[in-house]
Order: sequence, then C-alpha cells, then structure tokens
Amino acid sequence: MLRRIVMMAVTISVTLLTLAGSSRAELKQVPVARIHAQLLVDAAPAAVWTTLTTGKNLVTWCPVWKNAANVKVTIAKVGDVLDFTDQWGNGGRSVVTYLVRNKEIRVAHEPNDGSYMCQAKITLEPSGAGTTVHYTEQYTDESATKDFEATAQKMQSDMDQTLASLKRSAEKK
Repeated sequence: MLRRIVMMAVTISVTLLTLAGSSRAELKQVPVARIHAQLLVDAAPAAVWTTLTTGKNLVTWCPVWKNAANVKVTIAKVGDVLDFTDQWGNGGRSVVTYLVRNKEIRVAHEPNDGSYMCQAKITLEPSGAGTTVHYTEQYTDESATKDFEATAQKMQSDMDQTLASLKRSAEKK
C-alpha cells in the first residue's frame, strides 16, 4: 500500500512538472509615463481634503469622476471605490489604495477592459495659510513615441485643469 502511494505521488509530481514546463510566460517591457503638477490653494489642508474626498464636491473638480453615482460617495478609507470614465471614453473603477486624512490619497484606476494601468497620488502640504497640492499620475502607454508624447501633453493639460477646478472649489468654502 505504501509503495502504491509513493508511486502515485511520483506520477503526479512528474505530470505536474511536465505541465509546468510546457507553459510559457510572455515578457514585455511596457513604458510608464509619470506626470507631476502642483498648485497653491488658498485654503487649509482640511478644507482642501473635504473638497477632495466628498462626493458632491469631487464630481465638480475631477472630470473622470463625474459619474452621478459618485455624488453619494465620500472617500474615507482604503478600498473605497469610484466609477470613472477617462479622457478617451474608457470606463472603470478607481480604488483607493492609500489614505492619510488631510495629507495624502492614492488611487488605482482599473479600466474595465484592462488595457492599461494607472495610479494617481494627491498630497496636501501646508503652506502658510494655504495648501500646496501635489498631483502625480503614472500610467502605462504602449503607443508609438508621437502618440505617447501627445497623450502626456493631454494628461498634463488635464491635470492642470483638474487642479484649477479643485482650487476654485476649495477656495469657495
């Protein structure tokens, strides 16, 4: 009986090793773009944070989060989810991956079609009576150099507009 169990274990092990040897992982290096923008907001970090994380506010300052369902969301913890539609019409979910109240929030944007990876980080830095907002996005982009550069320019422009909207919203409070 013991011999039969040992032989069966050896047979299973050889079969698994054979199967494992037949699979092949595809390796491809994918370019990542990282863009940073910053802006001084004439409001305390707590006021900027409220604008940044409260649904009725965040749908006004962040174009990708304008989904009506997001009006009811207040970002309060890691794991919170927002629906997004990016500048190219890709829909998906933004998942909060890191959060320190009044200081920093990070999200991973997960497009429904899985065609790219994107992360965003916003940090709030007290600056006198105001707050310097740092906004960083990094995303994969497999397009040709010309298109890669055009996408980066559009992203920079969109980030600048997003920060300007955040500033207007936070300074109204």
